[in-house]
Amino acid sequence: MSKKDLALPKYQMVKDYVLSQIENQEFTKDDRIPSESEFSKLLDVSSITVRKALSELVNEGVIYRVRGKGSFVASQAAVPEKTSNLVAFVISGIDLYDSSYMQIMRGIQSFLGKQGCKLIIEFVENDFDQERELVLELIQTELRGILIYSSNPEAAKGYLGEIRKKAIPFVMLDRSPSGYPVNVVTCNNHDGAYEAVEYLIKQGHRQIGFAAYDYHLSPEVDRYNGYYNAMSNASLPIPESLLFLDKELDYAALARLIQTGELTALFCANDKRALEAIEQLTALDIRIPEQVSLMGFDDFESSKFAKVALSTVKQYFDVLGYESAKLLFEITEGSSYGNKKVMLPTSLVIRDTIKAV
Repeated sequence: MSKKDLALPKYQMVKDYVLSQIENQEFTKDDRIPSESEFSKLLDVSSITVRKALSELVNEGVIYRVRGKGSFVASQAAVPEKTSNLVAFVISGIDLYDSSYMQIMRGIQSFLGKQGCKLIIEFVENDFDQERELVLELIQTELRGILIYSSNPEAAKGYLGEIRKKAIPFVMLDRSPSGYPVNVVTCNNHDGAYEAVEYLIKQGHRQIGFAAYDYHLSPEVDRYNGYYNAMSNASLPIPESLLFLDKELDYAALARLIQTGELTALFCANDKRALEAIEQLTALDIRIPEQVSLMGFDDFESSKFAKVALSTVKQYFDVLGYESAKLLFEITEGSSYGNKKVMLPTSLVIRDTIKAV
């Protein structure tokens, strides 16, 4: 160790090492860097020292963390001049590389790039405890604001209160807690669902079922309300047997309803449920769309490539990301007041899973 190294704080030595490795292209975009324990052994420093260094590098947009997988070099690893130009995006979901998440991130980065800001992406695998812990860590740092895609918005009320105490601007994406005013950007779930069910009714369907996926989330409740209102306005009954609100869908029971003609179409709260239904019903020898028509919601990239190309309601995830970042900046610059709920339009995409009665 040189005299120059001795003069530096130990955590700065760790930071300089990482930065030099990036500069020399020993670590490149999306490379996993050594773990805390590996750095401790390599540089002969404590794990606490390493943790402080890595936390600063995350805050500066040089690296990003993926829970349970490690730390990785960011796309444009460079220390920003002002930490107040850092925006954190906390996303709690199933798969970081889900096409919808990637589109949201692309939209956010599209807006932030115009503002000369850096985006910190923090992903947790659908674990609310980790989500809360992560947010509480982030608000101890200097941030321009936080964008939040929560796995459990109702439970998030606790940490949202802590964010407010710190006076850090935040915007929620897609879903929000009920009875708790927040800034949120979402699609027009009710009207999108209404339009989808109305289309099925125009195709002659009268026995239309509803299948939820995560019914505790506000978008799915709004989609159910859109389904309910479309059915009610058409004076169509909704027997309990046509509602599948549990996470685990009883496909054997669903197949029996289809075979007896008690259900001729199924509106699914999202494409995940609809794509699963195509697989499960096909395995039970139910023919789609000959015996049952299916409609999803989201328009995932994979939906057009399903066994039977899925008809669905398209939401524009890149616009969702862009508008969320835009609203966050309006809040930080004082050009937005009160709490806003921004609703984005949807569009109907008709493919091969619907047949007229």
